[in-house]
Amino acid sequence: MSTAFSRSRRDFLRDAACSSIACATGGALLTQFGLMNSALAQSCSYGAVNDYKALICIFLLGGNDSWNMLIPSDAARYATYSTSRSGGAPQGMAIAQSSLVPVNVLGAASGETYGLHPNLTELANVFNSGNGAFVVNVGTALQPVTKTQYLSPAYPVPPQLFSHADQQAQWQYGQPQENGITGWGGLIADRLHVLNPGATIPMSISLSGQNRFQAGVSVQPYTLSSSGPAGLSGYTGSAGAARLSTLESMLAETYPDPLSRTYASTVSNSLAYYNTMQAALSNAPALTTQFPTNNPVAAALAEIAKIISVRSTLKANRQIFFISYGSFDTHDSQLVEQPQLYTTISQALGAFHDCTVNDLGIPQSITTFTLSEFARTLNSNGDGTDHAWAGIQFVMGGAVKGQRLYGAPAASGSVFPNQALNGPDCLARGQMIPGVSCDQYSATLASWLGVQSCDIATIFPYLGNFTTTNLGFLG
Repeated sequence: MSTAFSRSRRDFLRDAACSSIACATGGALLTQFGLMNSALAQSCSYGAVNDYKALICIFLLGGNDSWNMLIPSDAARYATYSTSRSGGAPQGMAIAQSSLVPVNVLGAASGETYGLHPNLTELANVFNSGNGAFVVNVGTALQPVTKTQYLSPAYPVPPQLFSHADQQAQWQYGQPQENGITGWGGLIADRLHVLNPGATIPMSISLSGQNRFQAGVSVQPYTLSSSGPAGLSGYTGSAGAARLSTLESMLAETYPDPLSRTYASTVSNSLAYYNTMQAALSNAPALTTQFPTNNPVAAALAEIAKIISVRSTLKANRQIFFISYGSFDTHDSQLVEQPQLYTTISQALGAFHDCTVNDLGIPQSITTFTLSEFARTLNSNGDGTDHAWAGIQFVMGGAVKGQRLYGAPAASGSVFPNQALNGPDCLARGQMIPGVSCDQYSATLASWLGVQSCDIATIFPYLGNFTTTNLGFLG
């Protein structure tokens, strides 16, 4: 074989792989080359299951100011909130008390009431129906931490606490002291994909491209768009058929070097996944739920609903989905941008919840949850807020023990922390010290999906530093 022909063939494989919607990630390549420095071996044994469960992660990119998502509405605590947020508009970030959407929090202390941001009406309905819960004051942490401990230079805390990239990675990685190339969703798929015998697509499916959360050692996510699976471009018509035949012949060859073998395998899998998913979705029943238009999160969730509806065809008993949306990095124009962001999320989640009930009929089998790298400062910078630490996450589904707030008592004694600036629970600008770790939150979701405790301890190695390893918001 001539050097020119060899280079041409390599280029052809490269171009085909990169035009495929299921390109290999760097992590996948390193895995197959045996260069990963933290590959985790499966330590538990998993038997067959006859039910279906799915986790759907919605990552709110940029740092969601979740202290404007769930707000104490009783007079005393609202006054503290408003003062710390530097009052209302135009310079302050406090949401008017009269505009809050009331939510009925079971187990709230006497006299304590709560409301949601006025653009979260659908979320309030889900919560009040018993199918939603908030996990309060959760953030990256290596072990329990108080304000006094944080201020001690010797006390261990996660590195780069207020960095977008680092905190996004730590939330997705499951180890808030490191920055590896796998994610806790991917490591779950490494273990639980055996529960999908005969499955024709990967357990992990992304509607937002490649991501850290779903990167596993052996299982990599299959990516598609809200418009469905995307095949190779330029392979239509008679000329396209000839090109495809040539490509398939090249893929069937044996390659001596691992890079070519990896790309050949990736493209082959991509073609197979595309054909399988396209065929399955072509027979998917029409959804009766009306999803909002011009809403990217709703479009992605509608596509996920279609995939779940053909789970039997795909031989899927366990699935993990990923969507990212943002930016929630509201340093500027927060009072303009945040309502729009919340409307998008609320309407999408409200429609999807209705779909799990009315179209899919299995709300108890689908748990949707939010992640975000950090919350934001309580006090205003004049037009927005800045990077902070712990915040609030929302969990939705029929298995959720709803209408409650979950977490652990902060230094002030309450699960919902004291919002006085530089008070017992936060720093000078209202950067909240986490009451629970993101690993406790994530491990609770992983346990519900079916990951056994011996694997939980491996996927989340810092979880053992906390007394509670399951926050109890899923039944």
